[in-house]
Amino acid sequence: MPSSTPNTTGSADPSAIPYGTWDSFPREPFEMYNGWKSIYYRSENNKIAVGAIHEIGEGHLTWPEDEFLIVTKGWIKFQIQDGEDFELKQGDIMFMKQGQVIDFQMSDDFTNIAVFISEDKVSII
Repeated sequence: MPSSTPNTTGSADPSAIPYGTWDSFPREPFEMYNGWKSIYYRSENNKIAVGAIHEIGEGHLTWPEDEFLIVTKGWIKFQIQDGEDFELKQGDIMFMKQGQVIDFQMSDDFTNIAVFISEDKVSII
């Protein structure tokens, strides 16, 4: 498989391994937060998805699935209901469990790499 080619079918074929720089994969609009998304991998049953996301703005959300993220650019500030407030910057990581209620604000250049895991079906990307 050529560099920067996503595996969106969950193929186990060794030639279907996605690789490349984090920002080199095809992008599509991510209208939810006025940005874009690049899907690197999606499992066959759609319970796991991995990709990069550029988001702008702020929001209030009940987290729809488990998510591990690494900030690649910018910052994001979180206010966790019944939890702590914190800010993530480039190089920082976070793991959020499904069902957490959060408010968040993102810088205009906020971009992250995320792994989404769902017992049902990944819905956010």
